[in-house]
Amino acid sequence: MRGWRQFRTLLEGKALKYGRQFRVISRWEATSQICSNCGFKGGKLDLSIREWQCLNCGAKHDRDLNAAINILVAGGQSETLNGRGGQRKTTASGSSSL
Repeated sequence: MRGWRQFRTLLEGKALKYGRQFRVISRWEATSQICSNCGFKGGKLDLSIREWQCLNCGAKHDRDLNAAINILVAGGQSETLNGRGGQRKTTASGSSSL
């Protein structure tokens, strides 16, 4: 085993040892392109674009923070997937506000 596969195997082992969950999402998941507020896919963004606004709902996003929220959704760690478009918004810290 070499590289990323070995790293992943080690992380899986540590997660099992310490009773943590280890989840994997597709490497092709467009986490920085999807609005974490409404689920609209805005399309490919140049890496130099660090902030963007959703064309569908108008939400303003930091690229990395938005991707982190979408990774939680893809991994089943957030309610956001079922709550998109509602009045309740999930933040990156997992807390929500009305």
